[in-house]
Amino acid sequence: MSTYQATFCNTTTDLLFIEPNISDYDGKRVLPSNFTTTDTSNLYQLNNTGFVGQLYKDGVEMTSVTDTPNADNEYNYSSSTDSFQFFLASSSVSALNSSVFEASKDWADLKTEAVNRASDFVRSYLPFPIYPNKGVGTSDASSSIFPEIIVRSTAIMAVESLIRPYDVEKADQIKSQAINDEETGFLDRLRKGEITLYQQEDESKYRGIIRVVSVDSNTTGGIVDVKGRSSYPWDVIKIIITNGGTFTAGVANTTVKFSSFIGNENGLKLERMANDEIIDGYWQLVGHSMYVRFSPGLYVTNDEFELEVSGQLDQRLTPIKTVRTSRY
Repeated sequence: MSTYQATFCNTTTDLLFIEPNISDYDGKRVLPSNFTTTDTSNLYQLNNTGFVGQLYKDGVEMTSVTDTPNADNEYNYSSSTDSFQFFLASSSVSALNSSVFEASKDWADLKTEAVNRASDFVRSYLPFPIYPNKGVGTSDASSSIFPEIIVRSTAIMAVESLIRPYDVEKADQIKSQAINDEETGFLDRLRKGEITLYQQEDESKYRGIIRVVSVDSNTTGGIVDVKGRSSYPWDVIKIIITNGGTFTAGVANTTVKFSSFIGNENGLKLERMANDEIIDGYWQLVGHSMYVRFSPGLYVTNDEFELEVSGQLDQRLTPIKTVRTSRY
């Protein structure tokens, strides 16, 4: 059975970020020391073991095979007899009974299953689809292709499910970071619109999101404020320094200039709007009724910024507000 559904976090660093000691919950259980011999030399059997997905001898992972074991440290578990056979040359029943054998589901498979289930849960819990931040300039600072709030929430739900069989109280505490009765968890707040994702036309895009695309290491100035309401449904405005220099408060600037470009029917950042405008530190129009304000400092030619704007606000994503009333 195949699926097109994605998982939202990995099975290593994302889980460790939530619980550094997650490997302590790998599900190992000690098996009884009751080996018996078989009709085959060096092949031993342990009965009534319960499911053995992965076998460990003295903490070392053994090798699972589908046929009869015939090399050192190979084993084969049979669900029909609830037993496994284990091959080890130059050993004995007493030697094996003196060792510590543990069984669990394969740890990598267990974590994968937990992440898969957590991803499905997050997908079902939220009332909107989750899109990847895939493409140049759209991924999070952590370099994940999904929003950090989704990655972290999925990792939380995966970790709590791995811990729950061994520590319910701790699992509940971890789970509460994502969902809780007070509806203050990450996923609760996403559902209520108190937290939004990059894909959503929220208040931040409505006001304008400024990003640094590329600036010289010597640059000290930048765009420090944005105002306006976009007259266009959505666009990314390119703002580039066309002539570098130092813009100083109290000194007339005649050299430091910028241009801006908006999108057109051929693509983004193609149509010039501001054309070699002198930076003055006041509100300056860059396109779509949006203004930016540059700070004093050093600018280098080809320093580039972008302003993402949206003239539409998705009302489904605005925070739910409540008013308390009382009767006298």
